[in-house]
Amino acid sequence: MSPAGPGVRSRLRFLPRVGARNLGLLIALAVWLVFLRFTAPFYFNFDNYRVIGLQIAFIGIGALGTSLLMIGGNIDLSIGSMMAVCATAAALVARDIGVIPAVVAGIAVGGAIGLFNGLMVWRFKISPLIITLGMLAVLRGIAILMTSGYAVTGVPDQFKILGGSRIFGLQSPVWFLFLGFIVVGTYLHRTTTGRHIYALGSSRDAAQRVGINIRKMTTGLFLVNGLIIGLVGLLAASRLGTANPTFGVGFELEVITAVILGGVAFSGGEGSLGGVLIALVLIGNIRNGIIAVGLDSAWAQVANGALLVVAVAIDQVSQEQREKYRRLLAMRERTPQEVASTKPASPSKQD
Repeated sequence: MSPAGPGVRSRLRFLPRVGARNLGLLIALAVWLVFLRFTAPFYFNFDNYRVIGLQIAFIGIGALGTSLLMIGGNIDLSIGSMMAVCATAAALVARDIGVIPAVVAGIAVGGAIGLFNGLMVWRFKISPLIITLGMLAVLRGIAILMTSGYAVTGVPDQFKILGGSRIFGLQSPVWFLFLGFIVVGTYLHRTTTGRHIYALGSSRDAAQRVGINIRKMTTGLFLVNGLIIGLVGLLAASRLGTANPTFGVGFELEVITAVILGGVAFSGGEGSLGGVLIALVLIGNIRNGIIAVGLDSAWAQVANGALLVVAVAIDQVSQEQREKYRRLLAMRERTPQEVASTKPASPSKQD
């Protein structure tokens, strides 16, 4: 057996594959920008990119929690409705109590919902797809009941500062996006807990055998995702100065598209936030560019759906290639004695 074990070589194999996925996204982005250069020359200005940054900021912040969950082998389809509940809770508390309690309420409600989802997934051993799909409907109904179906009005002006202010010309949600990627990226790629998240998504049984607390890790990931979505809802309500129970409709599909397109494996265990960030920039430019060239805005929805289908297809092909490589690597690692022992014994000759 060679000095480098299968785990080391598997990681080395993964590095160029991630680079290739990111390179493909960068090429697609470059081609699209060249197309816009000739069809919509006015597209390239700071004000336009400030708009794009704001458009992808909320999706990008939400993608942080979803990336952690999917790398850990889980998913939460209720984040759109969760965002609506958190935004509504924050706006109601801001109107009736105060701004500081509203900030706490928006994030805390998201954390509570995320923790509940995590405990449900762990306790009942049911696919998170099913549980969070049910929660998507439950939370949307709660958001409507909280406001009787109407938007929250009468929010104080101080509440609008958090999501509506600008720093060096960029809106505050964009700065939250940058800060979030730095913090979560460092946590995921530079800490022991981050490596445990990858291990959990790669093989739950193997992770448990090496001493990782599966229950704590699973519920913790859902909790963190809930806190992040609580922040998204808070920022959305603060920026608009209101909250509406229709907030976040389709939000989960936009987030999942960015995450999978960015190279996070749907089956878990692999992915990087760098790829997710590139995917966000590509999606933002496609959505905004479609409008800039004069096409109907409905084509942006078509593009989002197409990107999701393409991303899932690429992820499936990549998964098949990884499985083939693992089988080939396992065969190469077998000693001649092990190979000989698996061959059927030849029939003995009659004297």
